[in-house]
Amino acid sequence: MRFQSLSQETESVPHEIIAPSGQNIFQSEICSNKFEVKDSIIFKPRSLVHMTTNMKWFTLCLLMVCCLVIPGAAAEVKDIPSITVSGTGSVTTTPDEVIISVGVQTTHTNPVTAQQENAQKTAKVISDLKKLGIESEKIQTSGYYMYSQTPGDDSPFRGKKEVYVVSNTVTVTYNDVSRAGEIIDTAVMSGANNVNSVRFTISDEKAQSLRAKALVAAVAQARGDADTLAGALGVTITGVQDVTTYGSSTPMAYADSNAYVGGGAVKSYAPTPIEAGTLDVTATVNIVYAIHN
Repeated sequence: MRFQSLSQETESVPHEIIAPSGQNIFQSEICSNKFEVKDSIIFKPRSLVHMTTNMKWFTLCLLMVCCLVIPGAAAEVKDIPSITVSGTGSVTTTPDEVIISVGVQTTHTNPVTAQQENAQKTAKVISDLKKLGIESEKIQTSGYYMYSQTPGDDSPFRGKKEVYVVSNTVTVTYNDVSRAGEIIDTAVMSGANNVNSVRFTISDEKAQSLRAKALVAAVAQARGDADTLAGALGVTITGVQDVTTYGSSTPMAYADSNAYVGGGAVKSYAPTPIEAGTLDVTATVNIVYAIHN
């Protein structure tokens, strides 16, 4: 392809030339007479190159300014005067769940006999607990072990070289704390000879509801302390800068579990008295208040 000369003479102006991949790259000048373009060539004037370079410098300078300004703004926020207070709220309630751990322990000179006796007694304990209306998922095997030992002088197997002990522990969770004594009595009369623990607690739903109330009380206490401090210092609270709450665990109370140890079935008995008492659900907050004179 050939172009005719320009209508008026122009001074030779060098240009950078960028050619597509795979094609020849060469320098050319726009002359007053004529010039040729081979293949497909894109002209990139030097003014565009200078503009691109300037934009790069402008962007770099802008980033540097941001790096200087943002930390300064953060420092200004940290410099705002403040007072920090803590508050604790508490709500008293009655337990709505009881967790009882009972065990069956058997001993014999023959390990198989010891194991079989234990299996039969434990199966009866679980069966009788279910007859009380306790669901299967609320009854859990929480421990099982078997070991050998030398019998002591007070053991019915004294004089024997070795005996085998098998223990099976069952944990029951029930949502009617008033039946705790009944559950213990049933387990013992069915063959359990250990009551390991009796614990009272509250369900997750109740714990969440009461924790919300405890948090409200904690915030009220913190604000009261903040107002007192602000009044004494002669400053005014303008807002809240930061709030932190602390995790809490579900409260639990333990009852005396020594009512039955080494018991067994009896013909007559007095119902086991178990008192649930009360529990406290607590919450703690830490609040930073902004102030000014």
